[in-house]
Amino acid sequence: MTRPTARRSAGTRRALVGACVGNAVEWYDFAIYGAFATVLAQVFFPPGEQAALAATFAIFATSFVARPIGAMLVGRRSDQRGRRPVLSRMIAVMTGATAAIALIPSWSVIGVLAPALLLLLRLTQGFSVGGEVASSVAFLSESAPAGSRGRFGGWHTASIAIGLSAGYAVAALLSAAFPDDVLMDWGWRLAFLSALPLGLVARYIRRRLDETPMFEAVAAPAKPRVIADVVRGRAGAIGRGFLLVTTLSVAFNLWFVFLPGYVAAEATIPLGAALGSGVIGLLTAAVTAPVMGRLSDRLGRRPVLITGTLAIAVFAVPGFALAGRAIAGLLLADVLLAGLLGTLVVTAFVAELFPTEVRATGVAVTYGLSTAIFGGTAPLVATLLAGAESAWAIPGYLTVVALLGLAAAVTARETAFDRFR
Repeated sequence: MTRPTARRSAGTRRALVGACVGNAVEWYDFAIYGAFATVLAQVFFPPGEQAALAATFAIFATSFVARPIGAMLVGRRSDQRGRRPVLSRMIAVMTGATAAIALIPSWSVIGVLAPALLLLLRLTQGFSVGGEVASSVAFLSESAPAGSRGRFGGWHTASIAIGLSAGYAVAALLSAAFPDDVLMDWGWRLAFLSALPLGLVARYIRRRLDETPMFEAVAAPAKPRVIADVVRGRAGAIGRGFLLVTTLSVAFNLWFVFLPGYVAAEATIPLGAALGSGVIGLLTAAVTAPVMGRLSDRLGRRPVLITGTLAIAVFAVPGFALAGRAIAGLLLADVLLAGLLGTLVVTAFVAELFPTEVRATGVAVTYGLSTAIFGGTAPLVATLLAGAESAWAIPGYLTVVALLGLAAAVTARETAFDRFR
């Protein structure tokens, strides 16, 4: 291997690690909120179990409203100033907001100010994640060697799964280590404080990254584009990307944010065990996503996406029933669903819809709106559907979403073999 080739290879590996480490930390921060939803409901809201839990998930959902705002504002800046500086700043914003949640006094101490502060910090988290996704997807796709965008995109999905699983693992350990009263009093706060050292490490790694060669090859910084300019001529493709991202986001949030607390309450499975099962499932997704991404580099995005969305639509109802049958059933359901999520190679597909000068902004539109409208509201919708008489209402929702994703995949144009510019 020649020296220039070796340097390029080392730079590519550094870019992959830097983007994925930071992304994992961002999603670790996001995961611990969902993992401790039942605890936060009792700490920050007045008594009333179902209403408090619904309010907690409502705040979870409002953070997703901030995501398209962060995605579009930060995405435009990323298209103008570069991916690297944006990625470095977003990790600082996210970890600061997460650690600050640990310092909020409870409802019994400051009353209504407690959920108000929680809402403010969750909106800050949402803004940060929106900017992170737009810039990290652009950064990874532009750093990938030719013919490897699917694999690199798979690592993006894997880093989300690793971050989520780490958050759930910490939550499970704290739940097992502390009695309920100690966990409710201060034990949960340790998980949020742990964001600080993780964020410092991720920020250090990201500050040492180089800008992507594709961005540097642009003759001049991109002029600010209004959203209409970005989507003009791409509305159909963006709509399909929107539906595919929706399938991934709803499945992730329904299965790994809502389900652990739900089965702990309805199936008398200990919360720590339910979270531990989620960790194993998410690690399965972390393994399958790069493999499926690599497969999509060879076969194309469409066949992999079609297979994945169809399988999720078929699996949702029996998988949900299986999850309610003791811990063994939950573990099997988590592993199977997570493995299917690895087939949703949306990172590469969405990145390939846009040219370099507007890529981060375009990704922001697609991801931001999808997660705000459907992904972030999935736990809240599931909580409301839990009161319905039909046992199939919750998995039926996922089935409908997956079928819409299937329709998008079937009608999508193949992008894997197009010239990437």
